[in-house]
Amino acid sequence: MTQKKTIKNSTKVDSEFKKKWGSQIYSLGWAGIPNILIERQQKLGIDSVDMNILLILIKHWWEKDNNPYPSKKTIADMIGRDSTTVQRHIRDLERKGIIERKPRYNSKSVGGGQKSNEYVLTGLVRKLKQLATEEINTKKEREEADGRKRRGK
Repeated sequence: MTQKKTIKNSTKVDSEFKKKWGSQIYSLGWAGIPNILIERQQKLGIDSVDMNILLILIKHWWEKDNNPYPSKKTIADMIGRDSTTVQRHIRDLERKGIIERKPRYNSKSVGGGQKSNEYVLTGLVRKLKQLATEEINTKKEREEADGRKRRGK
């Protein structure tokens, strides 16, 4: 897809978002969430707290190569849970291969302490691509079966 076509499609998505939700909501920002993530939560083995954490990470993930790094406290405040609950769910998401935590540190001149973790979402993307492939193949099989039924085979 060309840069020009991408910008045109992006502008259309922005315009539709504004029409649907209004300029005031649009002005505060929005995140694109793949439908397959919403539809296949159970297959991914995630619960509602996991989903809320993922939504916040996606909210902070603006560019493919710039991983999000909200603090556990920020996430906890947004979802109304305590930091230890968030920490436990993040650990579970990491164990499931959905996210990867990468520690970030202040420079030695600032004290060298740890900052909030960076969260890599390539595991989530990989799992969603697998689910998407399965979904597309299932739809094709259904369409082929329906076609055979209509042809009387």
